[in-house]
Amino acid sequence: MVRVSQPQIVRTLGKPVDGSGSFVCAWSAVGGCVVVKVAGTVDAGSAPEFAEQLRRVITTKSSTVVVDVRRVRELGVEGVGVLAAAEALAREHGGWLRVAGGQPWLGDLLAPHAIPTYGELPHALPSYRPAP
Repeated sequence: MVRVSQPQIVRTLGKPVDGSGSFVCAWSAVGGCVVVKVAGTVDAGSAPEFAEQLRRVITTKSSTVVVDVRRVRELGVEGVGVLAAAEALAREHGGWLRVAGGQPWLGDLLAPHAIPTYGELPHALPSYRPAP
């Protein structure tokens, strides 16, 4: 018997943990926006659930969103498409979407979609002020 893991969605105020599923998504309100923490693999199998979670956050919680990808092991073309669609949806609702914690190559992938990327999560938050 072959066991196929389904995407696991965790809605908590804590950090997502990469448990038994291949994809974990959690969100929390931080400084006037929502931070969506993603862990695992974002590919053809998990992209639909990732898209649904971002849509739900943007339309019911806040249209200002930072997606934290520090714990993402793989981001397929489907994941880039989800981020681009979510960014457009956030703009439609008067907000924005930023991506934080990705490697430099991620900025190159997202540049054609005009999605701002930040090396570290605090830098992506609207309340961030660098130390003097």
